[in-house]
Amino acid sequence: MVRGGRELFRALMHRSTGPFVILVTTLLLSSWLLHQQASHASEQAALALASQSAARAALALKGEILTIEARLQAAQREGRPVSGVAVAPLAADVADGVAGAIPGQLRFVPVADGTQIVAALTPFAPGMATASLRVPTEVLGALLTPMRGTALRLISSQGIELAERSSPSGIEFGPSVSQWVHEGSLRVEGIARPDEVPLLGWVVPICGIFILVLIFRQKWALRERVQRKLGALRASLARHAAQLSVNEARMRLSQTERVAAERRDAALIEAWPGPAALIDSAERLCAWNTGFGSLMPTGVLRRDLQLGMLMRHLEIVTPGPRKRGPVRVRVRLTLMSDGSRIIEGLADEAASTTAAEALRMCRLEFEARAPQLREAVVAGDAEAARDHAHALRGLAVNFGLADLAQPLQRIERGAADDDTEELNAGLAGFEAHFEVAMRQLGSLSAQPGAA
Repeated sequence: MVRGGRELFRALMHRSTGPFVILVTTLLLSSWLLHQQASHASEQAALALASQSAARAALALKGEILTIEARLQAAQREGRPVSGVAVAPLAADVADGVAGAIPGQLRFVPVADGTQIVAALTPFAPGMATASLRVPTEVLGALLTPMRGTALRLISSQGIELAERSSPSGIEFGPSVSQWVHEGSLRVEGIARPDEVPLLGWVVPICGIFILVLIFRQKWALRERVQRKLGALRASLARHAAQLSVNEARMRLSQTERVAAERRDAALIEAWPGPAALIDSAERLCAWNTGFGSLMPTGVLRRDLQLGMLMRHLEIVTPGPRKRGPVRVRVRLTLMSDGSRIIEGLADEAASTTAAEALRMCRLEFEARAPQLREAVVAGDAEAARDHAHALRGLAVNFGLADLAQPLQRIERGAADDDTEELNAGLAGFEAHFEVAMRQLGSLSAQPGAA
């Protein structure tokens, strides 16, 4: 039970959990309801106090008002002034103040300077003589006795404030209530200040709001991060799917094109008048006819066979029945416009003639591939440099050009490791021995034994 209580407490106090949000929201609502109840109770108490104070003041003023009304009615009946009451037509401003009232009803109209109030009976006809009396405002204001914490205002029927009295503490705001002293003539307005709700009552709601704002900010930031990551993931998946579709289309197209090219090449070579084979631009065997297959040992020919290995097999044949030395195939190498080569088998000759032709073909191959090797190394095309170096190294090894085989091997190794220094060093060694090797091939092909 202790452990479960601790876990519950930690869960409730962890600001990223749902229970804590519920707890804070509950406390916030409870504090707000308590504050509202306290404010309402304070306002009702202030309203009751203002009503009580206004009623007491109105009762105190009522006797004075009844005395004034009795004096005015007596003078009106006798038709002559009595004890300071004048009987005459009302002044224009006073007549405007009592206009619309019931004839004979008592009305109080403030004088412009605010020091006196004219108490008059409403005349039965405009311009008719009526009883009126000027009463100092101080006389009525002295009868206003506010209770503690309240303020009282004496207001005429026109809404003009005649007098004001308040407790020493003053009244700044609060509910008000009106009490008529004389119906339609004067009323007392009472105002009381509600008891202030302690400031401590606002601490919990403010803290709760602050914590909720922090929680929702963190949740919103987390949601934004998740949305950004999901968007990036969707975009990445879309890019990968598009790339896979493109690659698949390319593979299908490439495979279709390759099959079509292979069929075209096979048909071309098969229709060749003599023994022939087709070498692609990557120096690999891709097609041959039946006549060329009869020149090679059984089981040797296969697709993707390197040109160097093919040349070696062309030199190994069965000796002729009437010749002492081995009979070798004489071939002719023709370069096509797309970079491929066609090897044509020619008439059989002595071994020396075939050797001279092989040396010539080797030299032509070196002279054709050397510029391509240089361009690949300078351009940083490691794959092309490795292919050219591998093909030339095979020829160098087969024809005994050891001085070229070593730098070509360095170029292969540098291309595999993507080592620019190794590539440049291998190319420098290749350039240093290239001319010597070409002269060596030329001298060998011109020797009497090879002619």
